[in-house]
Amino acid sequence: MIYKHKKSYPIKDQFSPDFLFENNDEVSFFYTYIRKNASTSFKKLFQVLYPGACPGDIPSIGCMMQHARVEGLVPGEVNQRFATKLFVYRDPIDRVFSTYKNKIIQQDGAEDLLRRLEKVVGRDPALLTFDEFVQEYVLLLETERWEEVDGHLYPQVWHLLPITYNKVIRMDNVYKEMLDLLPVELCNQLFKEPSNSTTKGSLPLPWADSDCPAVYFRKKYAESKALPTLKQILTSATEARLREAYSEDYQMIAEVEGKSLGSSPANVLDFNFSTALPEERLEKALGLDFSLPSNRG
Repeated sequence: MIYKHKKSYPIKDQFSPDFLFENNDEVSFFYTYIRKNASTSFKKLFQVLYPGACPGDIPSIGCMMQHARVEGLVPGEVNQRFATKLFVYRDPIDRVFSTYKNKIIQQDGAEDLLRRLEKVVGRDPALLTFDEFVQEYVLLLETERWEEVDGHLYPQVWHLLPITYNKVIRMDNVYKEMLDLLPVELCNQLFKEPSNSTTKGSLPLPWADSDCPAVYFRKKYAESKALPTLKQILTSATEARLREAYSEDYQMIAEVEGKSLGSSPANVLDFNFSTALPEERLEKALGLDFSLPSNRG
């Protein structure tokens, strides 16, 4: 799929570098880095294509930038110089939910994000429901305080150059699309299975609703590796606000997929929420007293 991006975001250089992934004549493509969009698999690919350049199994972005960053070119030069220009996209709401699961519930490499989040919302992030996470933090993207939001939540279009991307890949189709660019063995090794999936090795949580704070999900995850689904905790009001906040991303996806914005996304949500868990049951499960304001902010 192809996407011609028309806008230029001056802040892009602060959080989204572009790379040349190249290995003689076998592999060569231009890649725009977007957090939460199969980015760990591309980091591992870098380690294979540039052996010994960066330490560890998963290189830091800073180290990658020292060896493979593309910079100093105007958009026209990028269009002309690189035959294949690639980025990976996903549904914006699913991307926000993935951040909530990975960083707030699983707390995977989340120290900086949690510290920043606590400073912004003024209480322990463990006490935030998904709705509160969106309303009090994510939606700051629409304000002059957008820089207080972590880069994992920045709209995908903020990462893009004003060029024509001719290899635009939906995240659930990464493996199939990367077979066009990589040897089969290498593609099988790096892209056949998600490298950093929030649900890898986990189980679906039998019950959850939008009133459950992250601390409840942390407890369940610690006990049985169970995680909530988006359908369980996303309210229609929060979905509507997220669609507004990420309207440019949804416009991009509509153009890429040749759909109107009125079309339903592939992962249509059926809002059939279960009855709310009584607070006393949640208090008992967590050892909390929700009558105390300090426990829910």
